[in-house]
Amino acid sequence: MTKLLLATENFPYGSGEKSFVMPELRRLAKEYDITIISHAGKEQLAEGMEENLPEGIQVVCHPRPVLTGMDKIKALLRFCLDRDGRQEVQEILRLGIHVRERLYQSLAFFAQSLADQKLLRGSGLLAKREDILYYAFWYDYFCYSMVREKSRHPRVRVVTRTHGHDLYHERIPGVRQPFKHQMEKGLDGIAFACAYGRQYYIDHVKSAVLETDRLHVCRLGTEPASRYMPVGTGAEWQLLSCSNAIALKRIEKIVDGLALLDDRQIHWTHVGGGESLEKIKKYAGDRLDAKDNIRYTFTGAMDSVDPYYRDNQVDCFITTSSTEGGCPVSIQEAMSYGVPVIGTDVGGITEMISDNGVLLSKDPDAQETAQAIRSIYELDGEAQQRMKQNSLDTWRDMFDIEKCYRKMADVLRQ
Repeated sequence: MTKLLLATENFPYGSGEKSFVMPELRRLAKEYDITIISHAGKEQLAEGMEENLPEGIQVVCHPRPVLTGMDKIKALLRFCLDRDGRQEVQEILRLGIHVRERLYQSLAFFAQSLADQKLLRGSGLLAKREDILYYAFWYDYFCYSMVREKSRHPRVRVVTRTHGHDLYHERIPGVRQPFKHQMEKGLDGIAFACAYGRQYYIDHVKSAVLETDRLHVCRLGTEPASRYMPVGTGAEWQLLSCSNAIALKRIEKIVDGLALLDDRQIHWTHVGGGESLEKIKKYAGDRLDAKDNIRYTFTGAMDSVDPYYRDNQVDCFITTSSTEGGCPVSIQEAMSYGVPVIGTDVGGITEMISDNGVLLSKDPDAQETAQAIRSIYELDGEAQQRMKQNSLDTWRDMFDIEKCYRKMADVLRQ
């Protein structure tokens, strides 16, 4: 079996990447001899390792480098003398904006890559005469460290995924992704989580010399659902959302929409924890507690939302996120159960919603959100069934993990 090195941010430690990595990993394990290189920090290590890894997978940890003052000085000298570093400085100066912030960001990225490259070189994972596939789950500093090390290992091939914070300029300080052109030269393939991401890369990131046939759309995909969600028959209409409670997710827009609805009994459930959860709970209380027709529940974080779908009725799924790197797994899961969806016209969500729900504008106001919710709960039984079937059919066509894995597997084999 070909040796595959899967580089992750934290997985199999912590829970942040589990829903993204595990479905594909189960299938990769049947075709490759896999070692996971995790870059988990102390917080994720303290959470413990995923217990249900496929048999035979090895795990090594190269913690995200914590740089000392001396490390930064050494990196600065290397940065100024290195061809890639000089190219980075030239590009930043040519653009002429956010210069100081971008130079600092690129230097930090470079320093982390050097430290990770040192760990990689000393790990014994790379044999010069062995065919090795290095698969970076993120287009991040550890992808660059492998690109730099690749020149010493002619039988190593490097492929990376890219999602959101590692792709879109506007998602990071300095509004520029560092070292992308230097990484491109050593990559055998880049896999995007949605078609929107690929086009964004072509329009805003890639160098003029990169061939577009190395840019692939490989959606993540989810497992089949354990049941088909029936049409609701209860007096209370069940609305579900699922995301981290952070500013980008704009959960308050769901609250604002519900606050305008008076003609239906609605139970809204939000699954997910996060830094803004208590703030959102208070906001919901201030706006919804006086309404007799609205009930709401915050479950907090869950390892998986599947048990909720198995045990509860869900009539509609909603997200009002301001940005998405790809096609959100939370929406994929809802569609796999045959649940209609409401989502904003951002990132890969645009590709997911047509006749299976309502596509909101990029920045919907409360009235637009309320009308979207109303338009679905007012459907008669036959129209609801059509929308539910359309949701399931969209999942089968685009997000069935078997189809998605075969596409990614083809890229890896190339």
